Amino acid sequence: MPRPSSLHWLAFAACLAWSAQAPAAMSKDAHRAQGKSIEAHYDAAQARCKPLKHNAKEVCLVKARGARDVAMAELEMQYRPTAKNDERLRVTRAEAAHALAREMCEPLDGNAKDVCRKDAKAVLAQAKAEAKLQTAAVEDSLRSTRVVEERTEAEDRQRAALFAAARERCDALAGEQRADCMINANKRFGKL
Repeated sequence: MPRPSSLHWLAFAACLAWSAQAPAAMSKDAHRAQGKSIEAHYDAAQARCKPLKHNAKEVCLVKARGARDVAMAELEMQYRPTAKNDERLRVTRAEAAHALAREMCEPLDGNAKDVCRKDAKAVLAQAKAEAKLQTAAVEDSLRSTRVVEERTEAEDRQRAALFAAARERCDALAGEQRADCMINANKRFGKL
């Protein structure tokens, strides 16, 4: 059997990562029902593996387990879309790809088996590191978004206070001066 290259594992990991769906809010009952459905699919996949023999059976079982774990992580991400759940999803995909890669290495012998396992381990380490970096980037983005929102809210409060003060000054005037003052204040603070 030819030795799979690390590019094969990277391609497999990329396919797993690409298969993610955009998170959408879901109810607790929908979450529970989806979890039961995932377990049912896993049981069916395990049953399809039973007639297989030796390494083919083990590969089949590892694929089924990996698909279940990834589906459960995706479900959790849909139910609670957070940076940590995103990281868990990415790590789960990497671990599923790693488990499959290690099982694919089993029929190999000697140095080829060792190299295959090291390649699989390197892909896992890289994927875990990228998941942590992605989490940090998401958290930084959320933090900077919060800072921008807080700054915008503070600026809005400041503008509202300045507008109230300008209106108060206009109220001290009479007649046409008051009307002109209000028009200028409204223009300056974008209230027209």
